[in-house]
Amino acid sequence: MHGLNPILGKISHIKVLRVLHRAKEKLSGREIQRRSGLSNRATMLALEELTAHRVLRAEITSVHHFYEPNPKSFLWTKSLRSALDAEDLFWDDLRKVVRRSIKPVPEAAIVTGHLAREDHAEGGLLELNLLYEGGRQRLQAYRCVERLREKVDERYALEITVTFMDMRTMDAPEFQTLWKRIAREGVLLFGKLP
Repeated sequence: MHGLNPILGKISHIKVLRVLHRAKEKLSGREIQRRSGLSNRATMLALEELTAHRVLRAEITSVHHFYEPNPKSFLWTKSLRSALDAEDLFWDDLRKVVRRSIKPVPEAAIVTGHLAREDHAEGGLLELNLLYEGGRQRLQAYRCVERLREKVDERYALEITVTFMDMRTMDAPEFQTLWKRIAREGVLLFGKLP
């Protein structure tokens, strides 16, 4: 048996494992490449190395190579799957932290930026956008931002930026770029978008 270093030592390995964990089915190499956003070569090298370490199983057909996590792998069943499950719970946990920390609770909370795009190369910055009905609620919530910053730093080791939005001025030209970004990459923590 080998440790986690050869398995988790490369970002491409982590992205491939993340895709296969979320898929819950066998995927072709090309589909894994598409979902992970990696280049063809990086995907194929990662699949080859993870299969060699017996973390993945490969099924070879006349047309495709299909891959899935190896349920008999000790490292997959005891550590990797648990870590990826915990990673999937991050958004639910963050939703609870925001709801508890910010009063009054916003109409909607949306995360954008590198974390929402799962682009971890840029470091740990959480870009939170809070939507309120009016200005008074925004001002009351602004007082809670420092408490939220402390909780996010303590719990996730992330920095946070908060943008307060008002439903009455959301059609203003200066907010159109932000709304396009939210539509493109936003992760809705809770609430409804208008």
